[in-house]
Amino acid sequence: MQKNERKKYIRLIYSQTFRHLGVTLVLSLLLGSLLGGGVFLMNALCALGFVMICWGWFTYLKMTGMNPFGRVFGRKKVRVPYIHRRFKEKRQHRPSFRMDSADFDDDLTAETMVSEEIFTERQAALARMIARMLCGAVLVLISFFIPI
Repeated sequence: MQKNERKKYIRLIYSQTFRHLGVTLVLSLLLGSLLGGGVFLMNALCALGFVMICWGWFTYLKMTGMNPFGRVFGRKKVRVPYIHRRFKEKRQHRPSFRMDSADFDDDLTAETMVSEEIFTERQAALARMIARMLCGAVLVLISFFIPI
């Protein structure tokens, strides 16, 4: 892997890690506030951390050839960035929270946007596994530092 590809690969892992981290932090805060207290927040952070670590482990198992749940999913449709689309006005409306950087016409999109399509399937699976395991480890470490 060349230096530029390695930089994009690290950016892919970074973006996936923080996307998972944001979702799990919001879920744990909701669980902690609904159940009422810091102890529940700590337990929710730890539990979601271990769920993310298990999800990373299942990704690793799928990458090595074992499918733990017996379902096989097809490959995702390749997305074309908005700036390279031929018919920009003919697209289905989506709310802003469902959009990502490929849906916006930005000068920095080509430089900063990284998707899994430019990597091999094994590299993309390894990036997903690393991102999920890293997110789980961060959540478990955060749960250790919350005072009871």
